[in-house]
Amino acid sequence: MLRLFATQFLMLSGLLFAQRLPGPEPTIVIDPDKPNEVIATVDGKVFTQMDLQLLLVTMSKAQQDAVRSNPVEALRMYGWLKKMAGMAEKAGLDKESPYAQRIEMNRLTMLSEAMISRHEQDDVLPPETLKGYYERMKDQFSIANVKLIYLSFSNETEELQAKKKGEELHAKLKAGADFVALVKEHSKDQTSRDKDGDYPPVKRSEDIPENVKAALFGLKPGEFSAPLRLPNGYYLFKLISFTNKNFDEVKDTLYTDVKQQRNREWLQQMRTGVEVKVVAPAK
Repeated sequence: MLRLFATQFLMLSGLLFAQRLPGPEPTIVIDPDKPNEVIATVDGKVFTQMDLQLLLVTMSKAQQDAVRSNPVEALRMYGWLKKMAGMAEKAGLDKESPYAQRIEMNRLTMLSEAMISRHEQDDVLPPETLKGYYERMKDQFSIANVKLIYLSFSNETEELQAKKKGEELHAKLKAGADFVALVKEHSKDQTSRDKDGDYPPVKRSEDIPENVKAALFGLKPGEFSAPLRLPNGYYLFKLISFTNKNFDEVKDTLYTDVKQQRNREWLQQMRTGVEVKVVAPAK
């Protein structure tokens, strides 16, 4: 019952916290290490440290901070919610439409979230299972160390000029021109140009355009790409080397990613397992 009111407390939290008006100095010391300590009575009913913690765990960080800044007023709001809810139940509002349907939807939502959380907790990934994922996904942890030449454009005329320049530079590279020398002379990206064209390492798993990813990870060390058009300019890349992170370097991130992936797959399985039969044609 307490968690039900905690949910209602959250639903109306905007009422309490939308404006952080000055209140009285807090007279309650919040101490989770003393769960059975009575900190107040609310309309004559005992309220313990544990009761307060059960409210806090349902809240956002901002809401928790607000309660801690004025716990007395927070308990007053809690008591108000209980009082209003009790009046509503006596009036039978919890059985009326649309309140009954909303209450049921809130119940279904909360239980569904609880089931998802429990599934995540119960889905154990032993080290050997995680290592298997790493072996199958090893390519995703490849890192391309590259240099680049950037030819910018901001309109159609400049785009044609950049495209032509990119083709000329590509031809020079094929003829044996030094990549760094061309960087110094032509690249419009000052940061990388000052570093001989060096660009931050690119992970295969990064969210980058597919044509760039295919080009970079299709090269061999020492090879360079044809000019690649992106919305802000043309790029020529030279692959310096590949680096592969070992299991110990990625296991923590991999654990999180795999858990999320498995949970999404489970949720999708649950969703597609719902049978819906249309008994009348849509109008």
